[in-house]
Amino acid sequence: MNDSATLEQRYRRLLRAYPRTYREQHGEELLSTLMEAADPETRRPAIREALPLLAGGFAAHARDARSRAPWWVDGLHLGVLAVATTTYAMKVDVLPHLIRPIWIALAILLLVALTRGWLRLALPLAIVAVVQASGLAARMGVPRFGPAYVETSNVVPHVVIVAGLAILAIGRRGKALPARSWLWLLIPVSCWMLQFVDFSFEEELPWLLFRSGVEVLALSAVLWATVAAKDARWSLAAAIYMIPGLAYLAENLPAHGRKGFAYWGLLTLLVVASAVAARRTRRRI
Repeated sequence: MNDSATLEQRYRRLLRAYPRTYREQHGEELLSTLMEAADPETRRPAIREALPLLAGGFAAHARDARSRAPWWVDGLHLGVLAVATTTYAMKVDVLPHLIRPIWIALAILLLVALTRGWLRLALPLAIVAVVQASGLAARMGVPRFGPAYVETSNVVPHVVIVAGLAILAIGRRGKALPARSWLWLLIPVSCWMLQFVDFSFEEELPWLLFRSGVEVLALSAVLWATVAAKDARWSLAAAIYMIPGLAYLAENLPAHGRKGFAYWGLLTLLVVASAVAARRTRRRI
């Protein structure tokens, strides 16, 4: 394979960052422009070309999402899904053995329903989950198969999920939501698989740093997508995602040092910045 063919193949791989419809309409034109501007002896795109292409693909996906559903529907669905996947990823004990099999089955079914947009199935499952998590099951005389939470902040995510789904059910009149990618389920599955590993105190620090880094990157991407697409759906989703975390912070203030406050302050700043950007773009529109 000559240098030109190799370079073209690598450009095509980079262009996969763009949505399929965009590639079908503009892919060949963009590829032709890139090949004309490239050095004939170059075999791989330069970093200064690759990074803008990846950034452009991300922005194109953000703009393409505007056609999926109204901004508040998509943002609310995305926020509830983010809360559900992270909550059940961290709060469900799957390995080394099934401690609460009914609760685990409920969590899996609810996550699948949320991912595929099955609102009529997700809402009743979420109601059962909040009844079990909050301790209302015992008061209502219902058999309890959920976890016994002590802190109120552990129940807040379940309340957020029910509230979000209830608003969607009223606004959508029970109609299904646009389906999300199955890749969302990799979040809880990955965390459940990590339960095979017996972490010591020293080994927990890299995991916490990794999780913090992912959250910062994700909320930075939210800000970027909000500005690029001039749309408020990601800002709404990020605000919903932050509610359980801020509830945990409020309930455990004495346990947080400077690093903890700095971490939560950074996350809050990113969410507020995305909300301000969304407000400004909506005013311009």
